[in-house]
Amino acid sequence: MDKWWGVTLNGDERAVKALSELMDINKTLFENIYKVHANTIEEHVNKLYDKVPEYEKKFLKFINNQLPNLKRYLQFELPYSPQLMSSVEYEIYISSAEIDCEYPYDARGCIITFFQRVPEIIDLYKEGLSAEQINLV
Repeated sequence: MDKWWGVTLNGDERAVKALSELMDINKTLFENIYKVHANTIEEHVNKLYDKVPEYEKKFLKFINNQLPNLKRYLQFELPYSPQLMSSVEYEIYISSAEIDCEYPYDARGCIITFFQRVPEIIDLYKEGLSAEQINLV
């Protein structure tokens, strides 16, 4: 279980490993942007809320609003799929380039993209799986 994100990834070992790496990168982005550490993402956001300028609160509100959706998608049984792996590896490549947070707006953009793309990636796989199942009939 990934305690910080509050989820347990299941499924194909390669897919779990890749998605875990992407989650770790995004955790590090959070910590490096704000120089704050916490035991969970919820605790992290709560610690920051009173410390950041007003424009940053919109970002934190986005995170709080999207977190339940992200967690729901992360509970999906991850399959091995070349398309799924390619999408996750691409996100790892893009996000890891911002790990030093030299450009905080870009790092925030990576976090936002993570919250948007993971559900999209999993949905695309689910749709592909359904299409494959239909073709088998």
